[in-house]
Amino acid sequence: MSLSLAAGAIDVHAHVLMPDIYAQTHAPSLFTLPMEGADISHAALEQGRQLAESVCRAMADMSERVALMDEMGVGVQVLSASLVHQSSLFAPTRESLALEQKSNDEMARMVARDPCRFMGLGGVPLHAPDLAAQELRRCMGELGLRGVGISTQAGEMEIGDARLRPFWEAAEETGALVYIHPAGNHDARFRKHFLWNSIGQSFEEAMAIASLMYEGVLEDFPNLCICMSHGGGYMPYYMGRIERNYLEKPSTRVHMKRSPSEYLKMLWYDSCVYDVDALRVLVGKVGIDRVVLGTDYPVGDRKPHDFIASCGFDATDTQLILRKNAEQLLERA
Repeated sequence: MSLSLAAGAIDVHAHVLMPDIYAQTHAPSLFTLPMEGADISHAALEQGRQLAESVCRAMADMSERVALMDEMGVGVQVLSASLVHQSSLFAPTRESLALEQKSNDEMARMVARDPCRFMGLGGVPLHAPDLAAQELRRCMGELGLRGVGISTQAGEMEIGDARLRPFWEAAEETGALVYIHPAGNHDARFRKHFLWNSIGQSFEEAMAIASLMYEGVLEDFPNLCICMSHGGGYMPYYMGRIERNYLEKPSTRVHMKRSPSEYLKMLWYDSCVYDVDALRVLVGKVGIDRVVLGTDYPVGDRKPHDFIASCGFDATDTQLILRKNAEQLLERA
């Protein structure tokens, strides 16, 4: 790799928050919606509020981060802004671009303070494809970031939409890592019981993969470096029905020249699934070389080595997930 990185695991799913950006994106985010569910007590509401505030503080505070990384056995974090908190997709395109540029400049400064421990992903106004391509190039060139993080939709567009081709062309041309992490699902069906988080995020990731497959992005841009958060959501675990539709319904494969399972193996996936059996299935579906460590810092797994060890992989495969696969992926960016 072009940078000298600290030893230890490489965590590709590590969030940051820029308070001045969040001050402008908080109102349209999911965190302004009332917590819904059966008989929510005042104490539960207050506990939820305090937890949300502590998470924001942890994402914004870089002073204690390295010490916590050391405790976790993480040598390097690939930083990305928390899109659930500070997505700019609600804003008019030029305002969105300004927010993303401000965030990206700060991301570059964060990385520059400790480049052995941090690598950074920028953000783009994805609902303005030409501007998104322009800002992606700035991230990769002027700012020295390793790629960008995007959500599973671009306004009303799915990410495979033909109008987004300028963005995907720029991503392939620059070798950028595109990390796909949902900005949350605002559908009213997901508002109760934090379903937007427990179910909605995985639904969004499955939809994103489907869009990339069915709209021909993976076929037309085979050299893209795309990593899916949360193990790809539901998609890798339900490929039987997807494959059946591909075989039986010709209209589903207009833009596809290979099977859905083959496209699935063209992506990378983080290990943030919180379940040993699920991670084993993911590895079985996409291959051990397509899975990288993701902790969902600061809200996720504080003992990632223990979790990967509990999956029963041999020492070589364990190291692939903890570090070597990420090295291969990031070398391309």
